[in-house]
Amino acid sequence: MAWLIRFYPRRWRARYGAELEQLVHDLRPTASGVGLAADLVKGALVAHVQQRCDVQASDRKAIKRGALIAGILGLGLAAEILLTNVVFPSKTDDDGILVVISYLCIFAVLFLSGMLAARDGAGRTGQVLAGVTAGVTMGALIIATFAVVDNFWLDVVSQQQTKLDGFAHSGAASMRDYINHSLIGPAVFFTVGLGTFGAVLGGLGGLAGRPAPTEMEPRRRP
Repeated sequence: MAWLIRFYPRRWRARYGAELEQLVHDLRPTASGVGLAADLVKGALVAHVQQRCDVQASDRKAIKRGALIAGILGLGLAAEILLTNVVFPSKTDDDGILVVISYLCIFAVLFLSGMLAARDGAGRTGQVLAGVTAGVTMGALIIATFAVVDNFWLDVVSQQQTKLDGFAHSGAASMRDYINHSLIGPAVFFTVGLGTFGAVLGGLGGLAGRPAPTEMEPRRRP
């Protein structure tokens, strides 16, 4: 029965393995074998979850900052989406420059999240998670904004030529159905895709923000 202890994390076994093995040995004559095995498996799962969730304070701070920065930029992008689709709508897709600028801002924030995390002493995990959090946060805000704009101001956005052409070839029952269905693909891209970009750019930003090593003091002669 003690062989189930091997399923516990290595660091956990190094610290508590001997004590748990002795406890299993003491309980084995009187305890139910099935119940004891179930308790060991459950304990191993809990130990793995706790180890995965054991994030340093500096890493947690970096993750929160990444979400905050992404939220601020996400509000700006939401305003840009509202302006270009509702306030100053255009039937043609002539906002290519704004799209390029928006993506550059997104990539800059992902890079900045990792760089600031490194400067605050976060480890590689914190730097990457800061970028991932920023990417997923911005992706969720962007797709949520499109969903609100496309449904609340349907009469305005439905006049865009790309939506008229897409609806004509979609076979959807209504423009609303077509628009909502067409948001599924972008939802995956903006969350998973930007989260992946966040991991890469957050890591690169962490390398750029890593403090320079201090010069060693010259050795004194005796």
